[in-house]
Amino acid sequence: MAALAAAVVLFPPPASAAAGTAGAGPPLETPVPELAAAVRCSPDLQDAATTPVLLVPGTAEASEHVYSWGYQKALREEGRPVCVLDALPGQGVGDIQTTAEYAVHAIRHMNDIAGRKVSVIGHSQGGLLAAWALRFWPDLPARVDDVVSLASPYRGSGFADVTCAAGVCPAFAWQFRPSAAWVGALTREPFPEGPELTSIGSRTDELIWPAPAATAYPGEVNVMVQEVCPLRAPGHMTLLADATAYALAQDALANPGAADPDRVGSSSCGEVVFDAVDVAGMTRLLGLAGGLAEAVLTAPYTTAEPPLRAYARE
Repeated sequence: MAALAAAVVLFPPPASAAAGTAGAGPPLETPVPELAAAVRCSPDLQDAATTPVLLVPGTAEASEHVYSWGYQKALREEGRPVCVLDALPGQGVGDIQTTAEYAVHAIRHMNDIAGRKVSVIGHSQGGLLAAWALRFWPDLPARVDDVVSLASPYRGSGFADVTCAAGVCPAFAWQFRPSAAWVGALTREPFPEGPELTSIGSRTDELIWPAPAATAYPGEVNVMVQEVCPLRAPGHMTLLADATAYALAQDALANPGAADPDRVGSSSCGEVVFDAVDVAGMTRLLGLAGGLAEAVLTAPYTTAEPPLRAYARE
């Protein structure tokens, strides 16, 4: 774990980055130093021989807790350059339209440094941030190869309806509701041409439901791990270690187009976690990522969904 942490460094954004994105969608409201401070990249990004991968955590998660023992470790062992968003600003409980700016900056930064397309893996809100960024910043689709999401509610989740039932809840929960204006803005148009989206979910996810409708982005691949291995039962957090979810993610990264369950086959069905998982690290760190309930309870509450910004209105 210590060696893995030592292997990531923070690259300063190139001076040309801001100028190169002029006119490429809505101006970013978050100061660039704040956006840059959230991204850590492996040293080989600037000499990338394979597609680099950006790992985006979800609400109330830190990348160390959800990726260092699994996806980050596995991708680095494959020789892929990896960048992580350390954590979402304010634990990701605020307006997703602000939080998404961190994904916009990270994708541009990686592409500028590597000089090649990047792929994005996001858990829960992390997948939504990537999709929102690609929908509304027109320079990004040409910079991205694959987006792979794990338990990301593109169509909203019933859990958010329950959370907001009293008429007050955090901003992100308003935006997670199936009826939210934010959800409507995200999904009213097809996913941008170029990048491939693979949405991976579980019918036993206790937070993202109903399945499979909640994780569906219209027109894109939406696959439940139970379609590959019917007896699997990963929850929202354990999907991060699930061998079948990982096999689907790897299939998307390794092949043209989105993941293909038929191509993946049943070879992962006899495994609980994928091979590269550091089980001791997972046991120690994954529990620290289960802070959603505390984040919701301690977040600023509002009585309405944040208004859509001008760029996202019809």
